[in-house]
Amino acid sequence: MSTISDSLLIRDIHSQLKANDHRDALEELLSPLRNDSRVRDWANLRGALLAEFPNDCFAESPSTLFLHHGRTESVSSLVLALGRSKQGLSLPGKKHRVHLVIAAAIPEALNNEYLRILGAFSRICREPSTLAGLLEAKSQSEILTLLEKGCLQ
Repeated sequence: MSTISDSLLIRDIHSQLKANDHRDALEELLSPLRNDSRVRDWANLRGALLAEFPNDCFAESPSTLFLHHGRTESVSSLVLALGRSKQGLSLPGKKHRVHLVIAAAIPEALNNEYLRILGAFSRICREPSTLAGLLEAKSQSEILTLLEKGCLQ
């Protein structure tokens, strides 16, 4: 069984997003993946994730975390990217600003892995101390450590 760090590389954790809204944040997360060996077709990946409105990740924390995710053959394995916005991002129809954005893409064949990762993020969202830690983490490696710890709970 893989861990978050198998799919979310340190270089794909953006702790200071410059974006002001979720679409620009997603562009900021996806752009560095253009040359990632796990991405077979970057343009298709980008189009697929931008076409989907971000999912209100989990009702327990509607103003903290949003997840853009999809199954696509544009990637060879699970690919994750995470961005954090100190000022928060605006989302249409939402009165609260979002501070964490996750992009997740996975091939159709890895259905169990896909569901396991979504479940892991659900557990993380239900733990207020983990969410607070993600918002306050000083480094990308600290963010990754908190995510890994949250997945084990």
